[in-house]
Amino acid sequence: MFWLTTILFKISYQQILFYSAFTDTTLTDIDNWSFIGTDPLNVFQFCGADSIVGGFQKFGVGIAATKFLLLDPHYKMKISFTLFIIDTWDPNEYYHVYVDENLEFHQTYNFYEGQAQICGQIGNHRHDSIHEISFEFQHTGATTFIELTSTLDQDSFDESWGYRNFRLFLYLCPTGCLTCSQSNSQAECQTWIIVASFYIDNVFTTDGWNILNGDLTKQQCSMIPSICGYGVCGKNTKLILTLVSLPFHTRMKIKFKYLKIDGWDNNDYSILQINQNIKWKQSLSELDQYLYGICGGSQKDIFVNVELTFPHLFTSTQIIISNTLDQNHNIESFGVRDIQIFVQQSICGDTIVQEYEECDDGNMDPFDGCFNCLYSCIDGCSLCHQGTCLGCYSGWQYLRYASICQRVIEVEYIKLIDIFIQPFCYIEGCSDCVNGICILCQNGYYLNLEYNICQSICGDNLITINEECDGVLNCNQCKFNCPNYCNQCEFGICLLCQQDYILQNNNQCIKYEMVSLCQSQCEICVDSVCYKCQYGQQLVLGQCLEICRNNILAMYSLDECICNPYCSDCRFGFCYQCNKPYFLINNICESKCGDLIIQEDEECDDGNEIEFDGCYNCQFSCFLDCQECQYGKCIDSCQYGYYFINNECKTICGDQIIAGNEECEDNDGCYQCQYSCPINCNDCQSGQCQTCNPGFILINNMCTSICGDGILSNLEQCDDGNQNDGDGCTFNCLIEINWICKLGRDCNYVKYPTLITEYLMQKNQYQYVNIAFSQPVLKQSNIHYFENIKASIMDLNETLFNITIMEVQPALINQVSEVQYILQIEIFKNLDYYPILEIILTEQLYNNNLAPLIYMKEYLQLKQSNYINQEQIQMATTFQYINEISIKSLCLLSILPMLLGNALSFWFILDALQEQSYLKYINVLYPQTLIIYFQSSQVISVNEILDIISQYKNQGRLLKFPYLQAYEKFEFYEVNADIAEGFRAEIIVFATLYLVYIGTLFFVKILSKLESSEFLSEWPKLVRYIQKMKRKVYKKVKETKMYALKNTLRACAWDLIFMSLLELNTDHDFTYSRTWICILIAILILVITIILLLNQVSGLKSWQKQNFNQFWSYKRDIFQVTKKFLILYILIFYQYEQELQTLILTLINVFYLIYTINFKYVDYDNLEYTKAIVMETSTTIFTASTFFNWNILSSYLLYTQKITISWLQMSVLLSVLIFFIFIELYNTYSIVKQKIIISRTKSNLKLQEIQNVDPNIKLQNSKIFQKNNKTIFQRAQYPSMQYPRKF
Repeated sequence: MFWLTTILFKISYQQILFYSAFTDTTLTDIDNWSFIGTDPLNVFQFCGADSIVGGFQKFGVGIAATKFLLLDPHYKMKISFTLFIIDTWDPNEYYHVYVDENLEFHQTYNFYEGQAQICGQIGNHRHDSIHEISFEFQHTGATTFIELTSTLDQDSFDESWGYRNFRLFLYLCPTGCLTCSQSNSQAECQTWIIVASFYIDNVFTTDGWNILNGDLTKQQCSMIPSICGYGVCGKNTKLILTLVSLPFHTRMKIKFKYLKIDGWDNNDYSILQINQNIKWKQSLSELDQYLYGICGGSQKDIFVNVELTFPHLFTSTQIIISNTLDQNHNIESFGVRDIQIFVQQSICGDTIVQEYEECDDGNMDPFDGCFNCLYSCIDGCSLCHQGTCLGCYSGWQYLRYASICQRVIEVEYIKLIDIFIQPFCYIEGCSDCVNGICILCQNGYYLNLEYNICQSICGDNLITINEECDGVLNCNQCKFNCPNYCNQCEFGICLLCQQDYILQNNNQCIKYEMVSLCQSQCEICVDSVCYKCQYGQQLVLGQCLEICRNNILAMYSLDECICNPYCSDCRFGFCYQCNKPYFLINNICESKCGDLIIQEDEECDDGNEIEFDGCYNCQFSCFLDCQECQYGKCIDSCQYGYYFINNECKTICGDQIIAGNEECEDNDGCYQCQYSCPINCNDCQSGQCQTCNPGFILINNMCTSICGDGILSNLEQCDDGNQNDGDGCTFNCLIEINWICKLGRDCNYVKYPTLITEYLMQKNQYQYVNIAFSQPVLKQSNIHYFENIKASIMDLNETLFNITIMEVQPALINQVSEVQYILQIEIFKNLDYYPILEIILTEQLYNNNLAPLIYMKEYLQLKQSNYINQEQIQMATTFQYINEISIKSLCLLSILPMLLGNALSFWFILDALQEQSYLKYINVLYPQTLIIYFQSSQVISVNEILDIISQYKNQGRLLKFPYLQAYEKFEFYEVNADIAEGFRAEIIVFATLYLVYIGTLFFVKILSKLESSEFLSEWPKLVRYIQKMKRKVYKKVKETKMYALKNTLRACAWDLIFMSLLELNTDHDFTYSRTWICILIAILILVITIILLLNQVSGLKSWQKQNFNQFWSYKRDIFQVTKKFLILYILIFYQYEQELQTLILTLINVFYLIYTINFKYVDYDNLEYTKAIVMETSTTIFTASTFFNWNILSSYLLYTQKITISWLQMSVLLSVLIFFIFIELYNTYSIVKQKIIISRTKSNLKLQEIQNVDPNIKLQNSKIFQKNNKTIFQRAQYPSMQYPRKF
């Protein structure tokens, strides 16, 4: 059976014939082929004895045949056809076969190869030939475009071609794979799941896509639909798709077919972007072009299959298809179809830690801390945690700084460290280097793990090679700066000061103070020489002289000697008194601004001194930086860096333009466009920190704590005075996992507890997930901890699911316990993908050493929901109720014929009902409707009755047994795998049978006593009735003694074999003696079953005495028991291989059905024979239909479709029971009718005998009768002295 199943799977991986055309002798149908350059209604003709496509005077120059096909998932394609070369082909003329963008077949033919005239012309150089063409190539597209053509340059009258017997073969992907390559295994390609598919079928819409500068309607290209197309999409066209709620994945694959239409130039590219990143850019004009246009233009076109695979982690993405076309759509255009988007679920070795993975280092090397995505110890390590070594075996030395073990070898009693030869490596500032990687830096440096370099520490007063200075004067960020007012300096020492400054001994430039010899009236004086005088003075020969003399007119009549016209007393150009209403201010007459009176020298007066309100200081004024202000209103646009908002030019912080009162834009040291100092900075200038607080060093304008100085800062979790890893405090002062540090220094190794989530099972519409922890834990708050468990289903609206948290062992305050919670998850929607459960703990838990949880977030993949609506539930419940009533009715109807003498029907019905009840254990995910239906199978179970009895008995220990955990479907139905639990039902059955037998014998004895009782001697008729009943009962007991035992054993074979096999295939605790006793009982039952089978086989020696049919008809028992054994064996031992389990069960039922049809059991009448065939047929149909519930088909069948199939399955099973009911009613009617006829016949015969007997014979018979019955009736009539009456 196993080999047969393996062969069936192998066949599905081989090459298959997917499409064929033009194979008939006479061709009449073009089968949706398209033809370029010729009439498609006139393409057939005979060439020799066969009809071909094309041929003489049909296919010549400019002719092509094309075909477009939708394909199944595959990785390779093979094409074969018969090619006819007709007439005068030249040596340089080729035959071409294009498949999408590739020229897959390219072959030259000429007339010299021809043998004779077949269907062309007769003459010199006119030879025809026939060629069988076959070639294969890699291909993965969802569709294919095939073009058959030639490079002929003359009319079809002179040279032509034709073809027939076209066949296309596919090498299909493994079962369950929607995309694959030749090197993919089934497990590898099944990691790819499809998340979106567009424009594959010939009927599609543009749902989900946004098309810019293009046409949304479907276009046709040679009868092939596409989005966009000839003349509608091209220059500046973009196709945009946004995908959300993608399942968790690591890589993405995009497949599509691109239609390059018309004459693209070499600089024209087609582009595909993912989240603004270019993933594909290609100039399609470089590819092989079709010889003829196919989309309506005059230029050559091409279909291109594109397949892209790239890393991708986001649950949402944006896809953009664009181009660099630069001409109109009617000159350059394109189309797209067959868009498929796949994502790959996590696989071990992709460097990304996903669910079910503890680690992922990107390789499969052992002894490197992570092997097969599980933590492992490195070589020589005796104690490790999550790949980190904590201790070594004897003979190894533990290198704490690297957490590795190195072997120690003793040579002449000297221990040497066996360090493998390392390549020379030099890293500036590095102290210890291993394999080119620095693990410890020198003093004055700190280790940058990201770049594997040692960077100098500025501010530690140690000058390294990268520093000019550290901790000295004129040293800023370990670089020399010149002192203030210094023009030239070296090593922080000033060599030349600025003008008017002199250099002092303290290396500082100070301003030089000089005594001026100029007059006080001199405004500009340089080196005691006046170059400009004050107002009212005239510079004459280096001296300042008054221009106006003693209140008289100026001698030179200059304007400087005249006061303004509002002055009433002017002297030497200075006013000492003003006319009203002007005021004297600094010897100048000015009006008073703010008196709301506009004077001649005022533009406005608004009575206030508010700036930027339109009038300021009695002059029109606009807001700051206004370029053109008219009457207090700004009429110009804003300057660079300003924005016109509410009639004002305002700056906006964050526009990367420094304007107005902004000091900076967003960068280091800038906050809200104002300079901001970093945390723990002591001295800051323009957002740049100059010095940090004690205990911190300045790195990249950030004050970072000095790790390893033994001082715990607010940025450090610990500081143990060193930068060594593996001691609880890392090189960057973070507490290592599984360590606890007190006061930041004293670190001890304590294993942290971890969150453990486990998927339990799916039962009906519910799924169950267990939440536990690797250690006993406690909580430190008085809040119920289940309120801190936040569970949700990713990418699913919270109204579409309900999660109930059930406490098994709650977390206690300050007291550790084995905390456990169970999540009950119900999804109110049928999903076509596997949802992801996200569990987040919002409050920390601690173990007994107050070590916290490592991770407080977990992800777990759930199964697809098993959801049905209320109407479907009601319908399934109706099926269940009808099935339950049918079972009960059958049981009652089968008992009545058994009492009337036909027990065969009773045992057959009991066996059939038991077989149906075991169908629920087939390990496929039945729809919820079928699960509800199977609940009615408990009606015929004795265990259910015993469970009910035990509920009402206080002392039910005799009816209860230890619970042995089963697995898979048996765990789903809570089957107790302990054989004693199931064996109790069989004990009750056989005990009941034995009690009935003993009771019947006792009843016969009672009848015997009554028969000889003197008390009944007065009622002779009653005594005769008792005698008659005793004879019948005794006869029945004798007849059914062995027959009933045999049939009871056969009926109980289902349960006995099932319990024994389940006991043997379940995990046990062999420390208990009871386990061994149960296993021995199970083996004993199976041995007895085999002995019974061998006993049946021993009858083979009677083969020669019977014909073939008679012999196998009598051997029904051996086939029946063998069938039961095989079915139960497959159900129990193949629970984890649902496909193989279903296949084998179906084959077993098919073989037994064939046996039942061909070999009618001798005890069966026609009705029983019909019942057997109907029963076996229904079972075969049901097991075969469970193929639709395979997990590998879940992506192909919707859950609603599975529910529809379940209605058919239930109808098949239920119709069998209803059919049996009608048969039993007819049997009962026939038996009762036959009994009545026999009774009447006997009465009539007896009456006739009495009427025809002679009187003398009557008298003689009467005497004989009295003599024979003297012992009874004489005692009844005449008391005997030998038997005195007792009082």
